[in-house]
Amino acid sequence: MKSRAFSITRLACALAALGASLSAHAQYGDAGCLENAPYDSYAELDTSAGSPYANGCIRTLSDKRAAVLLPSALKSAGPAPGDRSLRRHAWGFLDQNGRLAIDPIFEAVGDFRHGLAAVKWQGRWGFIDTRGRMAVRPQFDAVQNFTQAGLAVATLDGRHHLIDRQGNYVGEPLDESVASLRLQDGVPALATLEYKLEYRSASGERRYGDAGIHLIRAYGKQLYVARNDEGRYGLVDGQWNWALEPVYDDILEPSEEGALALAYGPRGAELLDPQGRSVLDEGQRYRELRQLGNAFWSAELERGSYAVLDAAGKPVARLKGDQAYGSQRFGDTLLYPSGNKVMALIPGRGEPVELGADLAVVGDLDGYVRFTDAQNTSAGLLTPSGAWLYGDRAPAWLGEFSRMEVRQGRLWLFQDTRLLNVIDADGRALLKPETVEAAQQMALRPLALDMPGGPLGLLSHGYCHCNTETGAGLVLADGSIVSDAAWTEVTPLDVVGRYDGEPPAGLEARHLRYAAHTADGMRLLDAAGKPIDLPAQQYIGEFRHGYALAYGGGASRMIDRDGKAYALPAGYFDTEIVAPGVVRFVETAAEDAPWGLYDFVAGKVIAEARYRSIGEFEHGQAVASLGPDRSGVIDLQGRWIVPASHHAARRVNAQLWQVQQAGPQQEEYKRPSALFNAEGRALTAFLPNLQAHADETGAITADDGKRRWIISPDGADALDMEDARYTRLGDWMEIRRALRSGYLDAQGRWQIAPAAVIGGTFRGAPARALVSDDDGDRVIDAQGKTVAVLPDGDWSWPAGSPTLLRRYIDQGRQKTDYVGLDGKVRVSAEGLASAYSEGYAVSQLSSRAMRAVDARGALTGPAFDALGRLSEGLAPVYADSAYGYVNAAGEMALLPAYETVSPFRDGRAVVSTMEWSSIIDRTGRPVARVAMECGVRTLYGSYGQRLWPLTLPRRCPG
Repeated sequence: MKSRAFSITRLACALAALGASLSAHAQYGDAGCLENAPYDSYAELDTSAGSPYANGCIRTLSDKRAAVLLPSALKSAGPAPGDRSLRRHAWGFLDQNGRLAIDPIFEAVGDFRHGLAAVKWQGRWGFIDTRGRMAVRPQFDAVQNFTQAGLAVATLDGRHHLIDRQGNYVGEPLDESVASLRLQDGVPALATLEYKLEYRSASGERRYGDAGIHLIRAYGKQLYVARNDEGRYGLVDGQWNWALEPVYDDILEPSEEGALALAYGPRGAELLDPQGRSVLDEGQRYRELRQLGNAFWSAELERGSYAVLDAAGKPVARLKGDQAYGSQRFGDTLLYPSGNKVMALIPGRGEPVELGADLAVVGDLDGYVRFTDAQNTSAGLLTPSGAWLYGDRAPAWLGEFSRMEVRQGRLWLFQDTRLLNVIDADGRALLKPETVEAAQQMALRPLALDMPGGPLGLLSHGYCHCNTETGAGLVLADGSIVSDAAWTEVTPLDVVGRYDGEPPAGLEARHLRYAAHTADGMRLLDAAGKPIDLPAQQYIGEFRHGYALAYGGGASRMIDRDGKAYALPAGYFDTEIVAPGVVRFVETAAEDAPWGLYDFVAGKVIAEARYRSIGEFEHGQAVASLGPDRSGVIDLQGRWIVPASHHAARRVNAQLWQVQQAGPQQEEYKRPSALFNAEGRALTAFLPNLQAHADETGAITADDGKRRWIISPDGADALDMEDARYTRLGDWMEIRRALRSGYLDAQGRWQIAPAAVIGGTFRGAPARALVSDDDGDRVIDAQGKTVAVLPDGDWSWPAGSPTLLRRYIDQGRQKTDYVGLDGKVRVSAEGLASAYSEGYAVSQLSSRAMRAVDARGALTGPAFDALGRLSEGLAPVYADSAYGYVNAAGEMALLPAYETVSPFRDGRAVVSTMEWSSIIDRTGRPVARVAMECGVRTLYGSYGQRLWPLTLPRRCPG
């Protein structure tokens, strides 16, 4: 399969060539008769002999007309020019016999195509016929050639339009995002669209990258890093006005929201605040700045010294080179030596803190740093917030710890296995003495659910039951213990999220509940460890949706956090809570027994038992199933939001579901799926490999690798991006679209809508075209239906060829197959071969030499440096450092004497050297020639007589 990148590169080259085709022939240019030719390796094989030049003084014949640049018929000859600028020249046309068919009066021209040629008159473009009559009056800023379908592209005021042969607009107006439209021959006509870089706001406003401002990323609130056309960076506001002029080489992204941003500009390295203002004083000029964690910056000064700036850009210390190289960072704290002393730069403090002399770091963990002194004894502990616990400021037990662990941001200190205490980031010891004493005799376990203000841990007997007088309990946030001798164990009833490790939404420390195990059963405890007024239960489950299942006195019931009980019907075999106040129930133990929904707060059934399964509800909806391939989404009344006609469903977010299509599927991972919103409306098509994920704004992106949708977080809107790629930039979205190809009918309507394919022109009857995309190459009919899928290879279909060409490597050798539309190989040839013309093709071999290929695919005739296809019995050839022509036998018919040549058409060809261009017949006899004489381009006839200008400039020999 042909690489899409390679195909797009070829198409981009073709578009670039098209853009040059008219503009390259401006009125004023160099007097030489050679122009640079756009390069395309396949076009070289199929249309020329590979010259890097095109005919310049007489352009190649097209529709029996050749454009020519001569002294203007509208200006007098005047004096002989003193340079070679061709200022008083204009464009006209010669016929195939070299006669001046249309006087040189135009500022620029295109070549004739289908009877019309583009001409520029008084700054505007229109079209003339082969007799020079105006067919479309000059009115456009730019135009392209007319195509076989009778359409052309015209540009006016930056917008592209389709016009017919009378200059009337046809078809629907093109979207303003279209940067260029290229039409090619064929019916329907191939149309290739190139798109502008687009920016779209959350409100739908659209801006484009051709306006001289290119957004790079969001910056702070309502500001954006942007680049101008000169490559300079600045900041723009939400209305795209420069809030910070674009004078910077770069503006880097801040490390976190609200932090300073590093920029490089005329003053060197600078720091910008969230409003885009420089925070450095006029005297602060630095060659380089480097961020040190989130709290400091290192600024390089002269002579190898450094300044340390705080998070606001204010200098807090100046370090010599040895101090800077000896510095270390622990969390956001910086340590550096000063003589034999250790200094600390602590976030939020305006000057260094002296820690002491002869200190060494012997351990650090998540910003907690332990020091020893010169005697290798414990000297102190530095916490992440900068608390320095040492000497008299340190508790006595601080020097005893041999092991430390960080749990939920707190430092747990141990002497071997014995817990000494817990220290927070501010250096506070959290456990009271009695708690420490109890923890040393019992097991203190941290809680998985860590909430500000909540208990620190669970106290239990562990394995030894060393202290049977103290029961199990809770260690509260203030370091105290709440316990009871009757409690054998305390378990938490609120757990972290099953997937994200986060507490349930809305849960606060005061809501937490625990269960104390006693000889009489389980007692419900509040967040402070106080028993709640609820009799002991044989079982209390975890709280879900604000309720827990409890069993006691021979009955199951639901309880809330205050201990209030709610009865469940005795006849149910099993119940499971699935929503606040709602359980799913099953009445029997049978394996296929159906499930229903029961509101235990209201005491009523809300959905009869008819579901094969019911999932947990979130935001009032859940997945439910009636059986295989009968899944959907229901609400709390059991009504179907997404019908039960799908294979499966999963939640994407609170308002979106990804639903899989029902039916047989050989490869399950390719099962088509679509996104539905909470109202049951499909937002995307059903596609295999559809993936959905959230971006930083909460919006959902859905794509299958080819097509994309952007869906609002509430599921209300879905923007079909087709094949475009996008990047979020704050409130704006950068949209990049690939080249798209489609096909237009003669009225300018889309017969085949544009898509991300590389399209070929339609030809033949019935009409067929070759298209390529990421899935490979195929042949389509005029309605866009695939009629043949092609095997891997590099496919093309040159104009005039009855067969497709497949170029590929076989056992290290380049080969070309000629393949019919039925997929059968007609002929194979060695090398990189062209299409056939007059019974022969040409092939470029591994040696880079070129030879002819006969009808059987065999190489024939001599090898040449370059060889073109036969046209009217002659083929362009490059030999002896010049171009000439050979016949079908490979014999030299016209000796090499030219620097570029065209194929013969209607018995005529155009040839050029640097000094002149000529129209020749099949014998090589010139019928017309254009060369410089007396500072102007001059047209000569077949006998060397001057045909134009009628009068040479003054002071020239007659």
